[in-house]
Amino acid sequence: MASRPIIVLADDLTGASEVGALAHETGLRVMVVTKVPKSPVEADVLVLDTNTRLASPGRAAERLKRRAARLRALPHSGVFKKTDSVLRGPVLAELTACADAFGFSRTLLIAGNPSLGRTIREGRCLIDGQAIDQTLFARDPHHPARSATVLDLLHAAGRPDVHYCKSKTALPTHGVIVGEHGTTADTASWVLATDKHTLPAGGADFFCAWLQSRIPSRKKPSLGESPAGPALLLHGTTATTAGKSALLFNRLRPPAAKRVAQALQQRGAATVSTSSLTLTDPAAPAAISAGFNELALALSGSEAFRHLLIAGGATAASVLKALGWDRFSVVRVWGPGVVSLQPHRLAITVTLKPGSYPWPAGIKRRYPRLFS
Repeated sequence: MASRPIIVLADDLTGASEVGALAHETGLRVMVVTKVPKSPVEADVLVLDTNTRLASPGRAAERLKRRAARLRALPHSGVFKKTDSVLRGPVLAELTACADAFGFSRTLLIAGNPSLGRTIREGRCLIDGQAIDQTLFARDPHHPARSATVLDLLHAAGRPDVHYCKSKTALPTHGVIVGEHGTTADTASWVLATDKHTLPAGGADFFCAWLQSRIPSRKKPSLGESPAGPALLLHGTTATTAGKSALLFNRLRPPAAKRVAQALQQRGAATVSTSSLTLTDPAAPAAISAGFNELALALSGSEAFRHLLIAGGATAASVLKALGWDRFSVVRVWGPGVVSLQPHRLAITVTLKPGSYPWPAGIKRRYPRLFS
């Protein structure tokens, strides 16, 4: 008999993997998907990547509405909407569409991750105590933080249904409630404000606290084995590029597949990265995705790698879609946000890392040639 999983909707693949990893570490069975399953699944937690981080508000809302309607028809035992911890993307449009589709009258948004220094205090988004518009997030290529005010980041001007509230205050019965939180204890305390009429939404810290309130922890799973065989790192994020030995994009084209295959065969590892010149080119995002897709398809067809590591959520979503992989189980958690997945029925491991997160020391020790 199929289980009744908790459903999580995330706006990008690395975010989906992040919350999937948190559920996996509590001993739950987790399935991460990029398409809504057509039938009930055997899992405790089902995480869907809606791939809406870079969509317009209208397109994101429509996509959420369609997917949520299909998910609602599946047996499930709860719903959580994962958002970016610094409120990038069409957050309000997604929250409204998701709440409407599942029949919630209000949404509680606890977005920050205090465990990583991302907090919301006095109506402002802070990174390690510094206003977000004074950090590197001010230069985000897709969602630059031009203000630290939460309601500005949410583009909530003219929205009377969006409320900023501190803890232990009477909450509105309708709309989107943005809760203040400066510590992990603050974050956990907001779980008490959730009820059957409330869609819980936010970052990984709030998801973890909410999940623990619903499902007792089970035996923590053992670490999955790192796969034997060549490892390929695709470094598509606009954050700092990879090691000095990385093969770089040249004029917005990746190195030839033959050259990368030779590096994989000779060294057991290869990194393909964007160059600093590529990152300043307005044509770069589309060209990077197309180049990585073409490269991954060619190398996968020749079975040149056994472990595929990808930095950057948009790059990961594009590459895995091109490869036709849309269902994954969590096999290992390396550190915050860095998760290894196994594509359904394939003896290959895929490790994903958000662009703004560092590579954990453990994975650098396991694959030193990827970062040299």
